[in-house]
Amino acid sequence: MFKVSYGTASKFKYITQAMAKVSDEATLEVGPDEVKFWLMSPDKTSLAIFRIPAISLEEIEAEEETRIIIRSDELNKLVKRATRNDILTLEYDPSTVTLKLNLVDRKHEISRGFELTVIDTNAPELKEPSFDTTTKFTMDANIFKLIVQDAKVVGDVITFESTENEEIIVSTRGEEKEYIWKLLRGRPLEDIEIIEPSRASYARSTLEASVRPTGAAERTRVEYATDHPIKIEYGFPNAERMIIYIAPTIE
Repeated sequence: MFKVSYGTASKFKYITQAMAKVSDEATLEVGPDEVKFWLMSPDKTSLAIFRIPAISLEEIEAEEETRIIIRSDELNKLVKRATRNDILTLEYDPSTVTLKLNLVDRKHEISRGFELTVIDTNAPELKEPSFDTTTKFTMDANIFKLIVQDAKVVGDVITFESTENEEIIVSTRGEEKEYIWKLLRGRPLEDIEIIEPSRASYARSTLEASVRPTGAAERTRVEYATDHPIKIEYGFPNAERMIIYIAPTIE
């Protein structure tokens, strides 16, 4: 049993949109100190984790850790109904096998209630991947989104390459077309760390789905190594984080 309240339901839309793009199903994990959503794409090429610490919530009631599996696409449809004044509350009671979702208008005190059927009430424990990365950089989330969207009109694979000169070269190629964007410290990178020059490519469609949270995020942290998964982390104003791992495309 648990109950959690998120103060700005309209911002949560960006998260549920991104989750629904990764997978139709999500594992919702709620403990006394944190809420997590876990999503694995059907082809196992991407994993998304959305973490909400207790400090980011208006309310959290959970005596013990609970993990359930829900339909992320159905959750997204319901959260889309939220307005900018709404508080989002999720409440689960094992006796009903349903997840209750309430949208409460903070200004007019109007409450709307929905219910989601729980697919599995005893979801397995999941662990975040652990691997070494050799290139790391941080930038404005909206600029990262622009880079990915620009590449959409050119090709289906996006390559990230770091050099000894502390620059990141993002490129994609299509039939008689090429797209190249050089990222430098301060233009627009807020920071950059290159342990060794690295090069890796990723499916553009998967990266495109990963930029959905940028409407609510402030910064994007990107880490990767040659021919290894890319780790994309979005930071939000209230300490929430969304982390997405995407498997590489070997050229």
